Amino acid sequence: MLKPKRGIIMKRNDGSEVVNYNIDSFPVYIHDGYIFPGCTWERVPHYHDDVEFISVYSGSMGYSVDGVNITLKKGDTLFVNSDAIHYSYSTENDVTRYYLAIMNPHIICSSYAVETKYVKPVITDKNVPFIHFKSEDFDASAIFHTIKKISKEEENKSEFLITKGFFELWDIIMHRFTDAYRVHISHMEEGDSHNEKLKAMMIYIDQHYNEQIKLKDIADAGCVSQSLCNQIFNRLTEKSPVEYLMHYRSRKVADLLQTGNMCMSEIAEATGFSGASYMAETFKKFYRMSPSDFRKSTYKEMHKEL
Repeated sequence: MLKPKRGIIMKRNDGSEVVNYNIDSFPVYIHDGYIFPGCTWERVPHYHDDVEFISVYSGSMGYSVDGVNITLKKGDTLFVNSDAIHYSYSTENDVTRYYLAIMNPHIICSSYAVETKYVKPVITDKNVPFIHFKSEDFDASAIFHTIKKISKEEENKSEFLITKGFFELWDIIMHRFTDAYRVHISHMEEGDSHNEKLKAMMIYIDQHYNEQIKLKDIADAGCVSQSLCNQIFNRLTEKSPVEYLMHYRSRKVADLLQTGNMCMSEIAEATGFSGASYMAETFKKFYRMSPSDFRKSTYKEMHKEL
């Protein structure tokens, strides 16, 4: 399987992310990552069936999960539950470093009893979209060091020890689950409904971004008014629907700049922009450089790797 380049998110027909597992036959993605302002993987809302753990070991960063913004500092760990809409963002001008461990829940479903009693109750609970382990919490050190250990085991390609590590993480999750962060039920019922409407509108944009779509088209895809469409996007993505569309198109421009040799006018046409100059103007708002400079920087990065 061809591995996509950093920042390119591949999606299924239902709009969920196809997680780029380290090994195709072992549904786990482990990464020693970093984020900085304006990088291509910043502020990109997505969701997947897999659960996600992120531990910050240098600097600080933000994470948005189902419309709730969380600041992660050094020593903090965030558990993101299955199917929650989330994205990372930079909160300082410097680079922040973190360990990322994404796991398909099937990894720890060693029996029907384990799956039904200990895994499904967590991953299907929409009232717990995330758990924030702050560095000063009693269990923060244990979960942080377990994720760090899993990251090191990935270097040794030990599927058994990685699986063992995820069982240890889940044991911590189970002990925390009863007093995990919860939003009031009445609010969550509305939030969950809005999440599903947002997903429907995101799917529509995924499928039609290269067409001349309007706000009404996006709202109709979610079966909401244009006013509510604006409210949902602003609350859950911190962008208006049009801003989200422009960011999505710009990400597609970045994909093509990294993976092909198309000229700027061809890229503009392929991504739904009315022309190369408007594409360049929009792209620069999100990536702080022109498409041509982005292509040059990508070319230099590729040759450094070689």
